[in-house]
Amino acid sequence: MYDADGNAAPINPLPPVVVFLVVLVVAVEAIFQLGEAGIIGGATGPAWRIMIADQFGFSNAAVYLMWDTGQYPADLLVRFVTYMFIHTSFIAALFSVVFILALGKFVGERVHWLVFLTIFFGSGILSALAQAIVMGPTMAMLGAGAASYGLIGALSWILFTEQRAAGQNGLRAFRLIAALGILLAVFSVMFGGHDWFERVAGFAIGFVICAVLRPVEGAGLLYWRDRLRRGNS
Repeated sequence: MYDADGNAAPINPLPPVVVFLVVLVVAVEAIFQLGEAGIIGGATGPAWRIMIADQFGFSNAAVYLMWDTGQYPADLLVRFVTYMFIHTSFIAALFSVVFILALGKFVGERVHWLVFLTIFFGSGILSALAQAIVMGPTMAMLGAGAASYGLIGALSWILFTEQRAAGQNGLRAFRLIAALGILLAVFSVMFGGHDWFERVAGFAIGFVICAVLRPVEGAGLLYWRDRLRRGNS
């Protein structure tokens, strides 16, 4: 539709926190692409993806090593975060960028940026831990899949509270995750892999985090403070 405001932006602006995350994913993948093309890195450039994944990807074995030794070095703990920005391929990185842009705009415009980061990183970190516990020491994780599904969980909670506030039953809020769940099941049967678990865990964790930090439509942690005050009065 024509907009009479000649100064209007051609596209709706994205929340800065979403741009920040997308830039991180794109920057890392761009380095890998340049290395694989031989533009930078010389003879080792094509192997950068594997080298960086070995050094900064999430390793279940590292988690079990920390538990067994009782030592938690920073170079292993940092993997809980860095793995989200290292993808197995250009296509995997592209999917993460699309998810973060689409979901991040919706969620980022409705929650504080600190809440947004808590949902994103909380989903990624806790999903990695859950995956290590359930899948055992031989598995590993790369990419922002779990964190992206955490944003789907947040989106589902936000839609649920908004629909309930409008007098609806709220079940329509779960149509997106239902459709993606079916796709995950199909891909798991066709191609195997354990991505389904980390993504389902990411959704559940993102849903819970958003429910805690944004319990009702338009409310945040002040809601819980007021509830506690009313309960103590």
